[in-house]
Amino acid sequence: MNLIELHILQSFPVSCLNRDDLGSPKSAIFGGTERARVSSQCWKRAIRSLAHEKQPKLFAGIRSKLVGPQIQEAANRLGCSEERGNAYATIIVNILGKDKAAGEVKTLLYFSPSIMEKIVQDLHESNLITDEMINAISSDDKKTAEKELKKASDAAKKNLKGLGSDVSDAADIALFGRMVADDASLTIEGASMFSHALSTHAVRSDLDFFSAVDDEKKDAEDAGAGHIGTVEFNSACYYRYIGINLDLLKQSNMFDQTQYKEVLKNFIEATVMANPVARKNSMFAYSLPAFILGIRRQGQPLSLANAFEEPVKQSKHGYVAQSIEKLIEEWNYLKKTFALTSEAEIMVGKEQATLPELIDKMTAESNEP
Repeated sequence: MNLIELHILQSFPVSCLNRDDLGSPKSAIFGGTERARVSSQCWKRAIRSLAHEKQPKLFAGIRSKLVGPQIQEAANRLGCSEERGNAYATIIVNILGKDKAAGEVKTLLYFSPSIMEKIVQDLHESNLITDEMINAISSDDKKTAEKELKKASDAAKKNLKGLGSDVSDAADIALFGRMVADDASLTIEGASMFSHALSTHAVRSDLDFFSAVDDEKKDAEDAGAGHIGTVEFNSACYYRYIGINLDLLKQSNMFDQTQYKEVLKNFIEATVMANPVARKNSMFAYSLPAFILGIRRQGQPLSLANAFEEPVKQSKHGYVAQSIEKLIEEWNYLKKTFALTSEAEIMVGKEQATLPELIDKMTAESNEP
């Protein structure tokens, strides 16, 4: 496997980056001690959002149950009549498994504008859906409408194969993947791999007691607060791993050489720069990585989390410097012990390389399709 791997250390002050169902910062036991944790899906959401903001035409993926309106919009862009667009939307939603709400499917579906247009175009050009079918589907006679909808859905089902083939405007789908349990043909294996971010040291959450003032309440009548409450928070230095399976990304044949390099550059930049946004208005904690070890190599993906199986100990110098030392030490140990080799390595941090240099080195010409 041809890989790009990023090992990132990132310190956050008072924050609640990722909450559980009770509103508490997520945690995990590792090395026998409690650690702060940020789930991979939380950070992936932040990365997808930033990549889309920077390159909306290249990272155009949309994740939603509201497939019907997207089909209608695609049909409208392709010049279909409103009646035909509505019928196409009804048929596609029916194939994917409709929910009670109009235009919704049962589970979130990951798609892009070009995917929706391809489905509509293939369906339209197939001439499988006749005007008679469209009229019957919108008929007040429910029995007739359901019969024709089933007939039209069976005829149109093969056009959904396009949903899994071309995502040239949705690099995020190629990188993060798509899983559709009801139809394996729509599933796309993502080329990126993410660990849950774990603190390099033991962490115990704390409570913030707060009160809110009622501006209209008179102290003479009631001097108490308008509202009181508590929220949990922590602060931690996190280790996180991100890997890119370059072979899988190339095999998709979704991008030409220029697009391929742009995808990698923008993905790496978003991965480094994106921050989870939870409680940003009350516990703003955005920060950038203190250290990045970038590696390009052949072999199986490899986390360096065991560098912190023995938690970094508290000291007056903080956790970052010790975490950097332990991470580098772990990588050097693994290279020596297991004869691991790499095509390129780069370290980003104080008095070391820069992010642009990391991107250039990780996306060198040898990685192009």
